[in-house]
Amino acid sequence: MKIRKATQNETNSLLHMTINTMNESSMGTVKNDFHTGMNMFVPLLNSGAYYLIALDKQTIAGWVLLGPDFNPMNTRKTGSIIALYVFPQYRKAGIGKQLMNKAMQELKSEGYHKVQLNVFTGNPAKSLYKRLGFKEISSIMEMDIN
Repeated sequence: MKIRKATQNETNSLLHMTINTMNESSMGTVKNDFHTGMNMFVPLLNSGAYYLIALDKQTIAGWVLLGPDFNPMNTRKTGSIIALYVFPQYRKAGIGKQLMNKAMQELKSEGYHKVQLNVFTGNPAKSLYKRLGFKEISSIMEMDIN
């Protein structure tokens, strides 16, 4: 499996694919919506985020979107894993782990001191993140009031 940075044309396609996977990756919390997705991801791409892709020959098997983290609570230069996705037919083959390891290498080489990510409750990728050494540092709680 080859992993490399996505070209601009691939990035444009991946942006649409990322929007189309929001419902799955958020465990149904965020619906696949073009305008919402564009408002979420385009500013990140314009601020230095980029995709790494895993290729099976010429076919994209999965991707990771990574970049700077803008949380003012972070006092050290922090990178962010914004999205990780592996197509169903490629799951359970270690591609997610390969993408994450490559993303962390990239962020380290770019001078980041730590990496953070957000994972929704029930997302099976959480076990991968824990195996890679990520630990829970906060919880987001919500309540509908309408």
